[in-house]
Amino acid sequence: MLKRLLKILLILIIIIAIGGVYLYFRLHNNIENVLETKNDWRSEVLEFPLIFAGDLKYEGEEHIRFAPGWGEKDSKDYFSYVFLWMIKKDPNLNSSELEGIMNIYFDGLMNTGAITNFSFFKKIPETKSSLQQTDKNTFEGSIELYDEFFKKELIVLNAKIKSEYCPVRKKYLVWFYLSPQEKNHQIWNQFIEINLNIKCH
Repeated sequence: MLKRLLKILLILIIIIAIGGVYLYFRLHNNIENVLETKNDWRSEVLEFPLIFAGDLKYEGEEHIRFAPGWGEKDSKDYFSYVFLWMIKKDPNLNSSELEGIMNIYFDGLMNTGAITNFSFFKKIPETKSSLQQTDKNTFEGSIELYDEFFKKELIVLNAKIKSEYCPVRKKYLVWFYLSPQEKNHQIWNQFIEINLNIKCH
């Protein structure tokens, strides 16, 4: 019996080790971030399919910029960040589809967070998104999600999402601006200052 348990434990350790190596190489690539921000905004670039949201069937990249206090639960910048999808095909977004996308995205992210925290059997509350179209290619609303990384509780992010086409790169761009702060907070002015370091027109 003891030998069998040790064998199972060894297999689990090997699986976790392989998964850790896979995650490391997926998260550490040499792709340049196309989002231009101040130096204290942390940078990350992911490739599709996203390791935590494989159900999102896009081809391309996700470019992310985290506000300086993103990971500090008592900071005014807490969970405030911008990410940009550069994808090959037109996503043809509408409010309902975007809500589904955000639910898949954050459910996957937080469940992956639970696994990396070794909380394998933790039940993560489902994400609930509410988005409305405010302009031709712009959507605004809120996303209620469980923060598995920092607060370990439900939080609400205010969201602004817009899309455009980049003819120079022949890619569709989808911008996501997210923060628990209300739209009159200074963080939203900082979001506006984030630009592309590539030409699109």
